[in-house]
Amino acid sequence: MIDRNLVDLQYLQEIMENFSKATGLHVALVNKNGESFGLFDTAERCEFCKYIRSKPKGVAKCRASYKQATQEASKWEEPYFFRCRAGLVIWVVPISLRGISLGSIICSQVLLWKPDRFFYQELRELNPEVDDFAELERKVGQLDIIAPDRFQAAADVLYVTVNQLMKRDLLILEKVETYKMQQRIRKELEDRKRQQTAAKGSNDYGAYLQRERSFLRYIRLGDKPRAEKNLQTLLTHLFIKTAGDQATIKMRISELATLVSRAAVEGGAEAEAVMVMLHQFNEKINDCRRMEEYFSHMQKLVTVFLNQSVSLGDKRHSGLVNEAKSFILENYSRSIKVDDVAAQLFISPSHLSRLFRQELNCTVNDYITRVRVEQAVELMKKPELSVAQVSQAVGFQSQSYFAKVFSKYIGVAPLVYRNSLF
Repeated sequence: MIDRNLVDLQYLQEIMENFSKATGLHVALVNKNGESFGLFDTAERCEFCKYIRSKPKGVAKCRASYKQATQEASKWEEPYFFRCRAGLVIWVVPISLRGISLGSIICSQVLLWKPDRFFYQELRELNPEVDDFAELERKVGQLDIIAPDRFQAAADVLYVTVNQLMKRDLLILEKVETYKMQQRIRKELEDRKRQQTAAKGSNDYGAYLQRERSFLRYIRLGDKPRAEKNLQTLLTHLFIKTAGDQATIKMRISELATLVSRAAVEGGAEAEAVMVMLHQFNEKINDCRRMEEYFSHMQKLVTVFLNQSVSLGDKRHSGLVNEAKSFILENYSRSIKVDDVAAQLFISPSHLSRLFRQELNCTVNDYITRVRVEQAVELMKKPELSVAQVSQAVGFQSQSYFAKVFSKYIGVAPLVYRNSLF
């Protein structure tokens, strides 16, 4: 749900209802996952949408469209026109707090041009699950055709109105985050006091550097949830180890920022843009006076890198690529191929391959292999697992092929790497 402290949901609902009555357009409020809230479905869905959603995976297709559109609108921070995965034109108004996405408003169910044979041909390709295509064509004939300039004007009006509702600014959000960080650090300190024995083995720089390596691995893979979670733990341990000494914290934060920037480039970010942002980061922390400020700037830098924002390059399709990466990260242990990933996103394997080459400068299979090797490196730290078990756990069917790939990426054979750890 969108935080009621940041958005007046009741007032927003009134605006959406009046907008829908005036335009006759379907309007829905969705979260970052593309899930709409029933309370805000302010107009009846058109017969076309009802028909598509009644088919197998129809609702999932709709939700995936909303999620992708929300991500793109948030990235551009302006109304975003989009063709949904069923073939209709929709537009999205982002709801964000100075770049932090909270969700979006979806407006849909229209055509911007009179359907022609090319439109129907593409419609058939986009909806292979529809067995009665003549019925779908009839429902297309019931849709309104709205001139593009009128559609753009409606989007702009709703965008300006909605974003005036934001009650809190980024400073408030930073204070909340800082407070939460302080609470986590205090809890960690209390836990350490109760577990002195465990603390002796986990509070040295060896343990800190091991956590740092795991964190950088998630940056390279673009695994946002794990990277952010590991960053919190890393910063907490840094504070504990340095006993809050600000000079040491500043030095370590600067080192970490440099390592993060390199990992981001290895993960597909543009080197020139990353170096500019690293320089800006170093200038900011020179003015910091409190530990929380160092940590806050570090969190922002990591978030920007992980989101592959516009400042890191004009990447128009990063939403789809991020979905593909998430699917791979969740399923790397299975025997997945390009076709499996593309099917999850409702796009063709060739289109997905083009996006990966454009966005990450690698193939889909290259990325799957990279994920598997990175995960293997992590599993190698568990002495109870043999090399053969690690190979199988990360999705390799052949141990010899695993050894070949591992050696290519890491520089040494798996067994040699394992022996170096213990």
